Amino acid sequence: MTILSLDAEKAFDRVNWKFLIAALHKFGFGEAFIKWIKILYHNPNASVRTNKQTSNRFFLGRGTRQGCPLSPSLFAIFIEPLAAAIRQNESIIGIKTKHSHHKISLYADDILLFLSNLHSVNETATIINEFSSISDYSINWNKSVLLPLNNNAEQRLTIPVKSGNIKYLGINFSPKLSELVQLNYTPLLKNIQDDLTRWTNLPLSLMGKVATVKMKILPKVNYLFSMIPTQPPLKWFKTLDSSISSFLWNNKPARISLKTLKSAKSCGGLELPNFHKYFLANRLQYILKWLKNNPETNSWLDLEQALCGKINLSDLPFISQTVKKQDCFKSININATLTAWWEFLKISKSSIQPCKMTPIWNNPDILINKKIIHFPAWQAGGIKQLK
Repeated sequence: MTILSLDAEKAFDRVNWKFLIAALHKFGFGEAFIKWIKILYHNPNASVRTNKQTSNRFFLGRGTRQGCPLSPSLFAIFIEPLAAAIRQNESIIGIKTKHSHHKISLYADDILLFLSNLHSVNETATIINEFSSISDYSINWNKSVLLPLNNNAEQRLTIPVKSGNIKYLGINFSPKLSELVQLNYTPLLKNIQDDLTRWTNLPLSLMGKVATVKMKILPKVNYLFSMIPTQPPLKWFKTLDSSISSFLWNNKPARISLKTLKSAKSCGGLELPNFHKYFLANRLQYILKWLKNNPETNSWLDLEQALCGKINLSDLPFISQTVKKQDCFKSININATLTAWWEFLKISKSSIQPCKMTPIWNNPDILINKKIIHFPAWQAGGIKQLK
């Protein structure tokens, strides 16, 4: 298995208008809408302003308009034929599950490919080159990165990519999941400490500093919490809290404990972010997605269900910690989510064992002759849970 991160050369500036219009027709956009797009891109011109000097105007031949709210959507339409060609090519093999086949992930001009063998990598390169020849889209292969999940994955490639760690949507990845914390949380903590040191002497009140933490620190940390399932070590949280305390009190002894500051205003606090609880909250959102179980909006649900085998993904929160012995618990996201769920139950002094939602079938808590039970006929008849 190999992950390929593609680096597009000036992606939004290389949109071929004729190709874009053809794509709009192909996807069934109405003539009136296409007419308005043609008007927007009919002989546009621009000038360059340098040191209060403005150049003569010149005509633009391709690219989307900067600052135009339509540009991201138009680029998505422009790039979709490439994604469709990759999805429909049977020679390109990605991650297969019972109900789906995952090959490509797109977010604006950031493209990530999940390819199971070297032939798929070379076949994908061929399709991209063909697409580039008719659309002006261009990939900088020398800056694209191959992340091999096994040895020698970069051999016999027809493209000059380099292998190593990749960065996608601000998250650093390596073949080893154990390195996620070191690659992401460690540098983030260093950047936060540098920022706090720089802001220490600003003329801010205590409430102003708390607001600064909420506006400048919390979003950065929250983003990693939402994207990386692995929990940072407790030492990381303690160091972050210590750095914030030093910032709040100008490197002097704290006058009010962090525990009090993290309390609600109605309890005498200032609602300073409790980062550990924010991590738990980000993990718990996956519980809701498991219960809704809508793979059409969350394609990763299909992958996680495949890891669960016969156990339904939506049943996991209602099974005790005996689930740790099941193969599904080896999944980093399932592991982290259930661990956060059990910690939340402990903090809130709650219990779900047993409850109306407790599954009867494929539940390691319910055994007959020390074996997990499953009666398909009963399940088909609607008997699934204790309720």
